[in-house]
Amino acid sequence: MNHLILFACLVAVVAADSYKTPIPILKDDRTQNAYGEYTFEFETGNGISRNEAGKQADGQESSGGWSYTDPEGVPIALTFTAGVNGYVPVGDHLPVPPTSVPLPYERSDH
Repeated sequence: MNHLILFACLVAVVAADSYKTPIPILKDDRTQNAYGEYTFEFETGNGISRNEAGKQADGQESSGGWSYTDPEGVPIALTFTAGVNGYVPVGDHLPVPPTSVPLPYERSDH
């Protein structure tokens, strides 16, 4: 039992110490112009990356994405578009509704 407590304390100390170490920013590029167009892209030393580009076109339109590794070690990649059709994320990790089962919905006239 004492070994388990010692191990738990050691894990807590190592985990707490890892938050003290700064994570370097490897890339940080940004552009913007007078017409409302912009881009940005960054990448960190722990494998997180993010990018986005946007413009004004009868409202804001943008697209971009993220990538990182989740706590279980699974690579996550998400891309998106946003504009007149709303926010549309795409990624293998996102839940997908079943397409072969109709939803139990009946429209009322009210």
